Amino acid sequence: MIKTRQEQTTLGTRDRRAEPRVRAGRPVLLRAPNTHPAEACLLDVSSRGARLRVPEPVPVGETVTIEAPDVLLSGSIKRCRRVHGAYEVGIALSFPLEMLGELRKLNAALLAESEPVC
Repeated sequence: MIKTRQEQTTLGTRDRRAEPRVRAGRPVLLRAPNTHPAEACLLDVSSRGARLRVPEPVPVGETVTIEAPDVLLSGSIKRCRRVHGAYEVGIALSFPLEMLGELRKLNAALLAESEPVC
């Protein structure tokens, strides 16, 4: 585990987020206009963004929704990069989860699941 900012900077993994991330590891559907829904894995989420793994690239700037039985989030793609045969996308949420009162519910749902499924 990387413990100091110096180690993070040296290894190029400095986390620039202001809010903590909650690991998710759960399947979701990613919907974008004019495309079929894509199965995705919600890797982590913060109050202002989410990171997903998807099988195909998604254009930066695309407006998307993330759907699961107890989750409905919307936002826009801020980055998309190839990682180990799939793509990781970073999404800036349209409405911060804190503002919607959803962060606590989502955290509770994610913590209730014992292990990641995707």
